[in-house]
Amino acid sequence: MQPKVSIIVPVYNVEKYILRCMDSLVNQTLEDIEIIIINDGTKDNSVKLIEKNYNDSRIKIINKKNAGQAAARNDGLKESNGEYIFYVDSDDYIELETLENMYNLAIKNNSDLVICDYFKLYDNNKKVYQSTIPFYSSNNEKIPVLSMPGPVCKLFKKEILISNEINFLESHIFEDNAIIPYACSLCKNIIYTQVAYYYYYQRSGSSLNQKTYNKNLEDIFDALDYLYNKFKANNTLNKYFDELEYIYIEHLLHAANLRFIQYKEAYKNINIISNTLKEKFPNWRKNKYYKMQNIKYKIVCSLFYKKNILLLKLLLRKR
Repeated sequence: MQPKVSIIVPVYNVEKYILRCMDSLVNQTLEDIEIIIINDGTKDNSVKLIEKNYNDSRIKIINKKNAGQAAARNDGLKESNGEYIFYVDSDDYIELETLENMYNLAIKNNSDLVICDYFKLYDNNKKVYQSTIPFYSSNNEKIPVLSMPGPVCKLFKKEILISNEINFLESHIFEDNAIIPYACSLCKNIIYTQVAYYYYYQRSGSSLNQKTYNKNLEDIFDALDYLYNKFKANNTLNKYFDELEYIYIEHLLHAANLRFIQYKEAYKNINIISNTLKEKFPNWRKNKYYKMQNIKYKIVCSLFYKKNILLLKLLLRKR
């Protein structure tokens, strides 16, 4: 019998967190699920801890050579049998009623996608509520494209992912940014529940939280190109132009500058960012979502676009 939900969990060197994650999955109030563990060549005892602590026929462990989170998620989707798909990162966890509530919303509304909110969770147990969809309006059916680009917090109908060949961009970080906004654009009857079911752990050693320059940060350019070309190939570039333009503003002019500005070896990327916006979105300042942002956000984007590094550093130092 087909499970209602397949949970896909890539696992790599998370022995400190895996039991917390697994406890939240095996104890879901929705029992008709499968839990697909993709062992991405972990070097620690993560998978052994799962095998030792859980005797649950719903758990399926797939062992493979290390190829990164994107490849693990792609493999997990191929192995899944559920009607819906829910991705969980192995250092995160979810509320026990998450899947029951989100699945019921999906069935009640014949929805291809249900989105929930989340908490950012820190080492001191501090948690900060986060809205998954900025600028949310029930009158804007395209707004889910701007949701937090990770696959987590989202219950996807599997048929949508399979029929549209939704694959994460492998061998890259920012693999989420490359495909999730496009996947959201394909879904109908999207339901957004403003309840924080997901706990997103902020690890200081992650690829996006490192003190020395990581050249992989430049993967954002490939990720956004991949995303742009997906919309173009599907002839929906014009339909989602405002949303795609804002994604470029947010991830290049705003988020990327905060990652690149502190490293001299990354300054070359500032020219790439400025030229990319000039080529693809020369009128970005007129973007309707950008106009909703506060004045400091706009100043940061403008200074970065103009490559005014000195003023930008002074502004960021005062934050």
